[in-house]
Amino acid sequence: MGKFLKENWIWIVAPIVLVAILLVVVAMLGSGDESAPFIYNIF
Repeated sequence: MGKFLKENWIWIVAPIVLVAILLVVVAMLGSGDESAPFIYNIF
């Protein structure tokens, strides 16, 4: 198990990081007044 994680950690970490970045981008883009109710309904 340890060898598997050493060799393939990027495939485990990359999706988590990409989702976190995507959420930050959506939050930044959705901070405008006109889109605030739409973002509020999603989350």
